[in-house]
Amino acid sequence: DPKNNRIEQWLNVVPQDGIANLSFQLSDEPILGTYVINVTSAKAYSSFSVEEYVLPKFEVIFEAPNQIYALDETFPLHICGRYTYGKGVQGMVHVRLCQKIAPFLPSASKPDLCQKFINQTNEMGCFFTNVSLSSFSRDFRYYQDSIVAEALLVEDGTEIHVNASHKLLISKIGGMALFDDVNSYYHTGQMYRGKIKVIDYQGKALKDKKVLLIVSCGEKQFKQKYITGGSGTASFSLNTTAWNSTLTSLEASVLHQDLDRDPWTVDLSYQRASHSVHPFYSTSRSFVSIVRVPETIPCGKKQAVQVDFRIYQEDLEHGPKRVIFSYFVTGKRGIVHAGQKTVWVGMTRMLKGFFSIPLTFSSTYAPAPRLVVYVIFPNGKIITDSAIFSVSMCFRNKV
Repeated sequence: DPKNNRIEQWLNVVPQDGIANLSFQLSDEPILGTYVINVTSAKAYSSFSVEEYVLPKFEVIFEAPNQIYALDETFPLHICGRYTYGKGVQGMVHVRLCQKIAPFLPSASKPDLCQKFINQTNEMGCFFTNVSLSSFSRDFRYYQDSIVAEALLVEDGTEIHVNASHKLLISKIGGMALFDDVNSYYHTGQMYRGKIKVIDYQGKALKDKKVLLIVSCGEKQFKQKYITGGSGTASFSLNTTAWNSTLTSLEASVLHQDLDRDPWTVDLSYQRASHSVHPFYSTSRSFVSIVRVPETIPCGKKQAVQVDFRIYQEDLEHGPKRVIFSYFVTGKRGIVHAGQKTVWVGMTRMLKGFFSIPLTFSSTYAPAPRLVVYVIFPNGKIITDSAIFSVSMCFRNKV
């Protein structure tokens, strides 16, 4: 202890997996000062101090993001001093932000990159600034992908000071790929359609991005490249014949050579998108499929929605018969439209085709109407499909 009294000892200690884990209890009123721990056989020592705890008069609070992005130009930094009863502290704030060199580099090879701020707190006891990232490095080969902020607040009149720290991680994500308007199931032999969307780290759609779609089913793998259009999306249509009614996975990624780079930016990446597609199970081989509309539909526009179908004779009665396709549309207030479409079927074993449903998306439909199409066969079997459409904002009254 601080008076050089031996207060605890362990003899013949055998480490477990190279580690000796020991502890002892301080007395209720220990001597204040520095305590020393000695390992006699290894001639090693360490120390710790025991000090009287004094309840701080105030605290320093960081209001800063836990994560910033390498492509950001600035980030907000908000530091406040608060007394225990809530009032703001008047004083001088000293702030230091540093990005250290990579841990595997010699400390003398490059200097740490730092910014300093000194300012008086405002009437609320706070200091606010936008920190420019131009003083820091995006080259993570030489610098750590984090910034450590340290703040010291000195109270006016008393010179009492309290400090605090905060760590901001620098994300190397430049954006991500997303699957949009895709089903979780497919009909074998029928085209499987969907969209890939690419957005930046702020959620803005990115056009002219090259993306790679990988389709994996069993041990087979298919690859296809696409380029995003003006809305940041690329539509795809896949033949499911080779999927063999097995679980299929889709993976979309932005091609590496398409990443945004400059001499002081490295290792930026786009997050990949993945999606699993199950074979559609039904006691009927017949099916119906609504073709998705790729873009947002203007309010009040008449839209012809295509519906593909395949009907097998086994689901029909003998002789020429008709198939009645029923449909309805739901909006904000439930079902807003319903109808039927009749298709005559001859004696062929299977009938494959399509028809269109004309719909005008008014204010009662918006913003996300759902179309449901179904058939009830004479043998009691049912086939159905549904799709959600995006409709632009509608106003009841026009100017």
